[in-house]
Amino acid sequence: MGRVRAGLAMLAAAWMVGGAAAQDDTGILIGDSLEIAATGYTFTEGPAWEGARLIFSDIPGDAVHVLTPGQSAAQVLYAPSANANGHTFDRQGRLINAEHGSGAVTRWIPESGRQVIVAAYEGKRLNSPNDVVVRSDGLILFTDPPYGLGERTSEVGFSGVFAFDEASERMVLIDDQLSRPNGLALSPDEAVLYVGDTATQTLWAYDLAADGTASGKRLVIDLKVEGLSGNVDGVRVDSAGLVYLTCPGGICVVDPARGTLLQRMEVPKRATNLAWGGPDLSELYITAQSDVYRVKTRAMGTGSSSR
Repeated sequence: MGRVRAGLAMLAAAWMVGGAAAQDDTGILIGDSLEIAATGYTFTEGPAWEGARLIFSDIPGDAVHVLTPGQSAAQVLYAPSANANGHTFDRQGRLINAEHGSGAVTRWIPESGRQVIVAAYEGKRLNSPNDVVVRSDGLILFTDPPYGLGERTSEVGFSGVFAFDEASERMVLIDDQLSRPNGLALSPDEAVLYVGDTATQTLWAYDLAADGTASGKRLVIDLKVEGLSGNVDGVRVDSAGLVYLTCPGGICVVDPARGTLLQRMEVPKRATNLAWGGPDLSELYITAQSDVYRVKTRAMGTGSSSR
C-alpha cells in the first residue's frame, strides 16, 4: 500500500537520543521503506510469519487475521480468539497463542480449533499470557502480565516469565520480579532469553539451560526517554544476534553484547510488536494500534517459530 512519508520528520534525518546515535536510512532499518501493510483494526498485536503469510491479532476485535503479501486485504483466520495476543509456531508448524481472555497458552488447528496447552501454575490460574516463543526442542516460553485480567483477580499474585515442557507438563518459573514482562525472544543459539519489561522500559537477558531453568539475569539496556511515546513490548532477534524491539519513539535496534542502542526508527502509530517476514526474512512487520506496517532492513531474521 502507500508509503508512509508525510509527517515523519524523524525518518528524514539522523537524530540522537539518550546519547546513542539513532536512525538514518543508512541504518539497519531502512526507514524510507516503511509502508502500511494492513489497516482498519482496533488494536493489532502478535505478528508471526508462517513462511509465506503473516498472522496477527486484533485483541479487542477478538479475531486472528492472516495477511498474504500481494492480496488487497487481510482475512480472518479464526474468531472468536479468546482475545489472543502473541503468536508463534510449534515444531510441527501449528499455531501457538497467548490468550488474554482465557488466561491460557493454546494451540489452534484448522480442523479442530483451540487446544489448551497450559493455563495454571501450581494449581493457580495464570493471569493473561501475553507473548510466546518455542525453542527448537519444543520448550514453550511465555510471559504472563495482568493486562488481560479484566475483572478477574490474579491468582498467581505476580507477573511471570515461564517455561513449559509440554511432553512432561513441567512448568518452570523463570522470573517473578519483573513488573510487566511482555515480549520475549531467544538468541540465535537459544542460549540466551531476552525479555522486555514494559513498566520500566527495559530489556533483560537470562542464560537459559536445557531444562528451561534460567540464571545470570542481567539488564541489557534501559530505553526510557522523556517525551517519547511508546513502550518496550514486542522483541525479536536477527541472525547476527542483534535485538529489535518496540520502544519509546518507535522501533529500537540494540547490540546486547555491548548494551548499546544502534538505531531508533519512528513509526506513525504506537508500535506493539514486530516479526520477521518476507521471502528471505529481511523485512520487519510491525503491529501498531489500528495498523500493520512493513519495513525493509539490512539484516536477516531468524523466523517466528522460535524467536
